[in-house]
Amino acid sequence: MTGRRLGAGGAGLVLLLSAGPPAHGGKVALGPSRFDMPAVFEGWTRREAGDGLVFERVFEPTGSRGRKGAAILIVAKPKPATGRFDDAFAAFVRSLKQIPSDGKPLTAKTGETLDGHRIRIEQRCCRTPDGIRMSAWHIGIATKTSEHFLMLLMLQTEREQEKPIREGFEALVRSYRPSPEDRGLALVPARGDGGLDGLYSRTRTQLRPNAFGGMDFTADQDTLLFDKGGFYTTDFPRDGDMAAHCQAEPTTCGTYTLKGGWFSANRIERVEVEDGFGRVSRSSEAFSRAQDRLTLGDVTYFAVPPFADGHRFDGTWNHSFGSSGAMGSVGGTHTLTLTPDGRFTREGGVGFSSTGGSMDGSTVVAGHSRRPVRAGRYTVSGYRLTLTDDGGSSEALSLFAPDRASDKLLVIGGANYLKQGR
Repeated sequence: MTGRRLGAGGAGLVLLLSAGPPAHGGKVALGPSRFDMPAVFEGWTRREAGDGLVFERVFEPTGSRGRKGAAILIVAKPKPATGRFDDAFAAFVRSLKQIPSDGKPLTAKTGETLDGHRIRIEQRCCRTPDGIRMSAWHIGIATKTSEHFLMLLMLQTEREQEKPIREGFEALVRSYRPSPEDRGLALVPARGDGGLDGLYSRTRTQLRPNAFGGMDFTADQDTLLFDKGGFYTTDFPRDGDMAAHCQAEPTTCGTYTLKGGWFSANRIERVEVEDGFGRVSRSSEAFSRAQDRLTLGDVTYFAVPPFADGHRFDGTWNHSFGSSGAMGSVGGTHTLTLTPDGRFTREGGVGFSSTGGSMDGSTVVAGHSRRPVRAGRYTVSGYRLTLTDDGGSSEALSLFAPDRASDKLLVIGGANYLKQGR
């Protein structure tokens, strides 16, 4: 092994890296467990430790004043069930001495996997005495006969490096199969699931605290898009393929089954993915449908028909947003004009001010920025609006009208756009 020192000045932090072979994609076996190796970890140094597998990588600084960073992924060998999973998980968290385990974690979640196993998730972070930034994700999975532990440690990594590493770790955990009988997060409807089709929406209003110490009133459109085969999603598949969408974006998806008969169903059972690590929730609610509406529990959704291919609009729609409080404010507007000949114009701007922590209302910082005007052609297909500007750049946005008889309100890319004028 060779020692690498991260950081400049002070004691630093010594990270031991082996000269072992690089990791490759594909399926990895560790005792009876299996997991898939995401592409982001290909090329990382892989070594076998006495208690599992370790994958490591050092990141060179991207700027002249940057420090080296590193990331370590540990997949521990499965252990027999102790009957005290919480204690075993706490001991696993404490095993990383560099990060204090006695304080409150940044993230702490518990639940179950699609295979029905218990899962615990914790995120912790700190800085070493010489200022090296560290963060760690700890995962524990318990079956009736075994306990499984995984960890991702990032040391002084830069922000743009952390997101793909974390997403890769989430994908690895989603794929983790403690025993040959498990399937990981393979979200597949069971035989007999399904029966609904199309988009249903409801308006949800609420007051929400903002970063400026005030309260914002929001009116959001909650949507459920059902597939007859048993999938549903709160998002919109880019190409209409629900199964492919749910594989790529599992946290927006779930499966459902109707109970009580095809036409006389009175309950709906759903399995929904809660986060990127594959926690799921299971629910059973009263269900009814009448003409253009569905009622799930005590919440009613209304059917929203898709637009015909080639549909044309005529008007200007505006999306405004704002947030304010004692510490400052931010606000802006986005405007989209659509014409019957298939042309669009899009523009907008954002303004902000900050009181710098003072309570007397004196403004310390204020500013405004405008989005460059874009123009080009648009196409409509179902629940999709595609904008292609005159330079050839294309952007696909979700699209629907909550009121089927009017285009006064369009929901574009998840934002509410109100039609101006008549």
